[in-house]
Amino acid sequence: MKITFYLVRHGETLFNHLGRMQGSCDSPLTERGIAQAHETSNRLNDVWFDHIYSSPSERAWNTADIIAKDREIRPVLLSGLHEMNFGRLEAARHTAHVEEIRQCRESLDYSSAGGESPAMMETRIRKTLQTIIDEAEDGDRILLVGHGMYQICTMKYLLGVDIDALHQECITAGRSMIPNGGIMVFTYEDGEYQIQQVPVEPKNFVYKMEEKTVHLYYVRHGETLFNHYNRMQGRSDSPLTAQGIEQVKLSGKALHNIDFAFTYCSTAERARDTAAYILESHDIAAIPNQDLREINFGTYEARVRDAIMDELYERFNPRVDFSDVGGESEEQVVERIDRILKLVVSRAKDGENVLLIAHGSLYMTLLKHLFNIYRADLTEQKKAEGKHIMPNGGIAKFTYSHGTYHLEQLMITPEEFMEVK
Repeated sequence: MKITFYLVRHGETLFNHLGRMQGSCDSPLTERGIAQAHETSNRLNDVWFDHIYSSPSERAWNTADIIAKDREIRPVLLSGLHEMNFGRLEAARHTAHVEEIRQCRESLDYSSAGGESPAMMETRIRKTLQTIIDEAEDGDRILLVGHGMYQICTMKYLLGVDIDALHQECITAGRSMIPNGGIMVFTYEDGEYQIQQVPVEPKNFVYKMEEKTVHLYYVRHGETLFNHYNRMQGRSDSPLTAQGIEQVKLSGKALHNIDFAFTYCSTAERARDTAAYILESHDIAAIPNQDLREINFGTYEARVRDAIMDELYERFNPRVDFSDVGGESEEQVVERIDRILKLVVSRAKDGENVLLIAHGSLYMTLLKHLFNIYRADLTEQKKAEGKHIMPNGGIAKFTYSHGTYHLEQLMITPEEFMEVK
């Protein structure tokens, strides 16, 4: 089992600013500390976290909350992540007990001041991480938000880092060894811990996505009332028809034996209902996401397509553009597509299957953006074959591998999918 840990130090606090010792005691984040936490959050934006744990100290908890904002997971407070106890030196000015603090800091031992010893810290760190590991799954990415001395002790006692050499290296480079908001990365694999990145300021942190293959299944919602009456349907919505329900039940049958790690669907009710039918036999629920919504057709919403086919051809080819009528441009749609795919790929682990439930024109824009397949060309091809380019309940498949997307299957009906699967 392999787990990747991201250990972040809290942002600057009042005591940091005033030069006071701060272990078990606490003080609030300064404005600068809050800004540092936001910068850390931005630098970790591309990293999916399966779990987030924080020290119960408010300075760490507040930092964790900032990083977790807009994520689908909330921080869990864990006492084992608390900073080292400095005993009677807590809140003392660094300039008031210079020699004693120096001796304690160099030995990482504050037991003479009634605080924690190296053995106590190592035991606590190992026990805490083992508790987390016991609750984790293979491939999990875990964020820990804690403290500076905790980072140092973790490096020294768990990861075998030469702290003196690292300190000298940081002095030479003119940077802090444990910067506020600093990001440190290490892994656990088959009983062994290994350092991947010593603490660095957020601006110097570079995320390296692990090599992986992700299988993506894209399903269009079932037939709706507007589909039946051939009306434009983008951000507007209408319910699934009886035929639409049967279509997506068949989609569910076609996908029954595929183990999906997670599912995202458009926020439109027609897509959410489609997801509910498809996932009846799966032990997961779809997560609504606005980036999977259909293209906004502006004032063309709900218009009967037959009367405006020439206009629609011009608006869909060669580029989608409804921006002049209160809708979206192709650039806006592509931005949404990139955002949802980035989220999906960052969250997925190697080899996992992901289900996306959305819309027809969004699918066509995705094909053009990822695979240079144009709507007009595909329409002609499918027309010659007597098939629909994006059937209701239809299933498409593509794969992400080594930084590139590969088309495995254009959208076909559930019946066809069961034949070729």
